[in-house]
Formats: sequence, C-alpha cells, structure tokens
Amino acid sequence: MQKKFSCILMILLAAACLFVSCAQEGQQTPSEPQTEKQVAGTVTGGDPSLGDAVNLKDINVEQQGENTVITMYFLNGSRLSGVDESKLSAVPGYSVKLLSSPYRLQVDLSVGYWDYVENNETYDNSILYGLFSAIHSEGEKKLSVFFQLNNNAKAVLSEEDDKLVITLSPDEQGAREAYFVGLNAYEAYEQGLIPEDAGLTPTMCEGLTDVTLVSAPLRDETSAQKLAEEIDLKIASAVPAKKAYVFTMSTDGLPAYNKDADTESVKEEPVVLKDGMPAVLPVLVENGRYLCTTVQGNIIYARSYVPNSGEDTEQVLKERLWMIETNGKKTQFELPDFYGIEKAAVSADGRYIGILDSGIENKVLYVYDMQDNILHNLGEEGLGTITTSFAWDAERPVIYAMSGVGAAEGTSSLQLVKYDFSREGGERVEAIGGDMPGTDSKITLVNGSIYFADKTAGEIYAVDTAAEERRKVADGIDFAVSPDGNHIAAVVPVVEAEEEGSSVTFNITVTNLATGEKRDVFQGIGEGESPSIGFDAGSDILYFTTYSYEGVTEDYQVAIMEYTISSDELSLMEYSKTERIMPGVNVGEIYVINYYSQNEDSFYVTYVQTEK
Repeated sequence: MQKKFSCILMILLAAACLFVSCAQEGQQTPSEPQTEKQVAGTVTGGDPSLGDAVNLKDINVEQQGENTVITMYFLNGSRLSGVDESKLSAVPGYSVKLLSSPYRLQVDLSVGYWDYVENNETYDNSILYGLFSAIHSEGEKKLSVFFQLNNNAKAVLSEEDDKLVITLSPDEQGAREAYFVGLNAYEAYEQGLIPEDAGLTPTMCEGLTDVTLVSAPLRDETSAQKLAEEIDLKIASAVPAKKAYVFTMSTDGLPAYNKDADTESVKEEPVVLKDGMPAVLPVLVENGRYLCTTVQGNIIYARSYVPNSGEDTEQVLKERLWMIETNGKKTQFELPDFYGIEKAAVSADGRYIGILDSGIENKVLYVYDMQDNILHNLGEEGLGTITTSFAWDAERPVIYAMSGVGAAEGTSSLQLVKYDFSREGGERVEAIGGDMPGTDSKITLVNGSIYFADKTAGEIYAVDTAAEERRKVADGIDFAVSPDGNHIAAVVPVVEAEEEGSSVTFNITVTNLATGEKRDVFQGIGEGESPSIGFDAGSDILYFTTYSYEGVTEDYQVAIMEYTISSDELSLMEYSKTERIMPGVNVGEIYVINYYSQNEDSFYVTYVQTEK
C-alpha cells in the first residue's frame, strides 16, 4: 500500500512540474529591473554589439511629482527608411553625462536610425526646456541627444529591456555672473570640424529656436579672451569664416543668439526682393555650393577652405566634397582637395560620382567609386587631358564627356567620348561619331541624345548616342533642355553694327524639339552677361536671369524671370543679389547660390526657394 502511494505521489509531482513548465512557455516572466546608475561624470552601458540598424523610435517625457522621467524606446529597423522593424531585448551602447552652465543632459547613442519626433511643447511644467540632436559625421553611427534643462539636476538611469529610463530631480544651485566663449558653429560641430580640446559644447539659446556652442564658465574676461584666441587658431583652417566671441551671462541662464558675431548672419540675409519686399530664404547648405542630389536623395556640395600655413601644400583656395544625407548627417568624402569643382553628378545606379575639377591649367574629370573607394582620374585612363563637360547615361554606368584626346592640346582636339565602367580596364574609352570634332561646350544628355553648343558657329547640336548621328536643333551659344526632352531653350547672340564697331546683345528662345517651332521669350540681355538658364523639374517652366530688366537696384541687380511654356507667359519671379541659380530636384523649386566675403573670409551659401 505504501509503495502504491509513493508511485501516485511521484505521478502528481511530475504532473505539477509539467503544468508549471507549460505555464512558463505560454507566459513570459517579468524581466528583472535593472540596476540604477547615478550619473556622475560619464556613465556608459547598453549593448554595443546590437549592430547599426538600431532605431531610437520614441522619446517620452513624464512628470512624476517633482521628478521628470525620460524614457527612450529602441527597436531594430525603421519603417520610415523601408527597413522591417523588430523588437529588441536590450538597449544599444550609450554614454550619459550632465553638463552645467547652461544645464543639459547629453545622451550619446550608437544607433543607425532615429525616427522619434521632437515635441518640445509637451515639456511644460517639467525641468526641460526642450531637446535637440547632433548627428555626427565622423566615426561609427552616433547620435547625441541633448536635453536642455531649466535648472540644475541629479540624474539616475536604468535599462529596462528595450528602454533607457532617466529620472531627473531638481538640485538647486546658486547662480552667478560669469564669462563665456561662444561660437556659432553648430553645423561644424556635427561635422567633426571643432576639436574636442576646444572645450565647446552645443546649447539652446534664448527663445529655444537657435543652437550655438559655448564654453564652460570662466573666472574673468582675460581668461575668456585668451580661450577665444586659442579657439580661433584651432579652427582657422577647417571653419575660417567662424570667429569665437566673449560674453557674460548668469550660470543658470541661456545665451542670447549672437547672429552678428560672424557669418551666422547669412541665415537672415534677405537674398531676394519679391513683391517689393526683401525676403529671407531657407538655407539648404550653410557653408557650401550645391552640386547635385543622389538617387537616394542625399545632397552633394563643395565647401571652400584655405590650408593652414604649416601644411605642406599650396596656400590657395581649395574645395572639398561633402554630402548631407536624408537624415541630416553631414560627411566629408575622403578625397584629395580640388581647385574648383565646376560640376558633379551621380551615375544612375548611385555608385559613381563624376567630378569636373577646374585646375590652374586644365580641367580634369574624376570619377569616385563609392563602393570600392577608388578615385579614377579619367584623364590618366585615356579619356583626355582637357574635359569641358560630362553627363551620365540614364541607365548604365557610362559617362559621356567632351574631352581632348590624343597628343594635341587645346580645344581643337575636343570630341565626344564615353567611358564605360562595365568593361575591362583598357577597353573602356570609345569615341562617339568617329572623328567628328567637338567644341568647348557643356553637354547635356536627355532621352538618349547628347546636346552641345558650337559657340563659334552659334549653333546647338544633338547627337543620338545609339546612331551617333549629329543634327542641328537650334541657334545659340548656351542652352538648357527640358527634363522631358520636348523643348530646348537657347541663349542667342544678336550682333548690331554701329559707327564705332558693333555691339552684342542676347535673346532667349524656346524651340519645340519635335515640331521645330521656335518662340522668342526675351530680347535685349546686355553685352557681357552670362545668364543662368534652366528648366523646372516639371519641364513646363523656364527660369533665367538678366541684369537688363526694369526695377533692378544696386542691392538686387539680377532679375529672375520665369517663362511658362503651356501658357506662353513671361513674368518676373523676383530680384536677386546673385545670378547663380539652378532648378531644384522638385517641381517649383530653385536653388539660389550667393557668394559672401566677411572678415577676410569668403564662402558660398546655398538657399532653397519653393514657389507656393
């Protein structure tokens, strides 16, 4: 009987164990709360091995009594970027520290995406003014989130599965007046151009709309002036247009935005005059000249700089190539310096960047292979020692160029050639149209035809890339072809005989490439002008510039005109301080590029204008 009872007991225990096991499979046990960490100095944690697809999905701020609780949520992937999302069981690698005067909490994260939305309006009645982010250009995937505090605080953090929780509690501290050094170079900070030993960190300014760089509090004006001079020396080569300045404020305050300190004033420069009123345009590139946009939507631009006097290189103005990604990250290409980039364009597959550099003696066409990190000098690979222009094939990794070939020098040796990256080395260069001579002209490729101008003859030609046959399409010395390939606009010289010689003015015409119908759009552009000309991305509007229009002023010397093909209407768009304009990648969008000289520094700023 006892033996039978023992067997029954064993069966009941086994069944109980099985029940518990099944229950555990059907329901996850609550995770153990993570150990809290007091933020003193720099606190690190997280799992840096999660990879570069981690996404800072959301940031939640909640007031719990006098404490402010910040919860940062993470997952893998990003639907906004077209990458499937999945849960994480840990947070990515991070470091957290408190910054004082002004008070801030800095959280550095190893993430590849950041889909959270800044919503500073929700922080009322908390210790937060708001937050802003720094997207770092250099090194691994890194995002710094700065929480701007309106009071000194203590911080405690914990990791809870896929959440990083930070609790802030007020820590009153006496305020005092102190000296600081400021620098309006937040963009350069993101680009890694401000050395860490400069001791500058970003902060919101009064009004909470601008961000600047600020030093720690300094004991007196002499110390502050000395630090400002040291900072100017450290950044002289990388960001010469920026100058450090000294100011005073309370250690519990926010700095006033000093737009007059240096080139920050260009952001509020009224670069156009519209409907009789000076107008400020949004800045597309703060210190650079827009060149092109990649198939992914990234912006490529050129940035000017002068080498340090100690560098073993020519002390002349050079240019470097930079890219702004769609998430705002700015990256400098690891390429040699250029003298002056006339044109840059990306291949259809997004792998190659064509770069036409105007050197001291010639123009060299380079192609940078972003996949294999190789810079090709096409002049050294058989294309030609002088290249006037280039264009990419719409589908293949083939670049067409007007280039000098053979031993002859000068424009007499120019002809149309192509370089095919899909072929083996040594077999990539091929002339187009046999020995047909070329001209010193830009080229454009639209719908399988290459367009160029013979300035001596005053004629514009098209060459079919398949049949390699040349035909005249219009009169003119400069041109633009609509993106749909239906129309060509031309700058046509008009020579008028006078008693003491002759004078030359220019007309703008538009020709229908299918029917040959020509329309006179504008007459009487002055001698010596070089109008910018280009079609809108929608192909129906032609933009061009002229100094020869009623209403131009000493400050706004250029009229930007727009001609609508469908309605045959010409109108004044606005007056501008610069003739450097180009249509944007979107319909109704143009880029206005102005050149500034301030404090013995010269630089470009690219503005973007969108027609309402």
